[in-house]
Amino acid sequence: MALGSCYTCIRYLMFAFNFLFWLLGCAIMGVGIWIRVDTNFGKYVNSSNHFDLLYTGAYIFIVVGALIMVVGFLGCCGAIKENQCMLGVFFALLFIIFAILLGAGIWAVVAKDEVKKVVDDALNEGLSTYFTDDPDREFMDMVQDDFKCCGLRSGADFDPDKVNRVEACTRYTEQCSDKLYNFVKENLVIVAGVAIGIAVILILGMIFSMILCCALRDAQVD
Repeated sequence: MALGSCYTCIRYLMFAFNFLFWLLGCAIMGVGIWIRVDTNFGKYVNSSNHFDLLYTGAYIFIVVGALIMVVGFLGCCGAIKENQCMLGVFFALLFIIFAILLGAGIWAVVAKDEVKKVVDDALNEGLSTYFTDDPDREFMDMVQDDFKCCGLRSGADFDPDKVNRVEACTRYTEQCSDKLYNFVKENLVIVAGVAIGIAVILILGMIFSMILCCALRDAQVD
């Protein structure tokens, strides 16, 4: 089936876009794998179940990345074979992925209060049984050593008679709450930027597929 030179150009542009789209899928999967295997994240998830959402987000990115790679391949095939059905499925899947990524990115930007609560809950749990529970003590010692801080509120959470038994509190005076929160928030901003940036790029793919579908339909009518 012959299309006009303009639409033929769009077809090859869409093929090039989908190759880049496939590479973006690799990048998203890479971000998910990075979050899952990075020891800086892993030690907090393994020490407190309050940070499970980090791994949940990692798995979502891995799945979405794999899906994008499949969709990119589908879009390439649809563009080269001039198949309306494949292009239609491609458009629908792009829209679903766009909604997921945009939603995840917006959540990561606006969920500051929720993240703050998760951080404070994790620290409160670690502090409540610091002297009686080894895992909680190890978690708190890890946080305090990493961020050079003492307790949720500068050591005020510890019993005054016992605070000198906390090694970190003999060296540091700053509170841990804000430091741990800022660490999580900064990484969420990176994730949000990647998600929203790719979601915006997906709009181009939807536009290209729509134009090519319309061109194929018009060619069939002619």
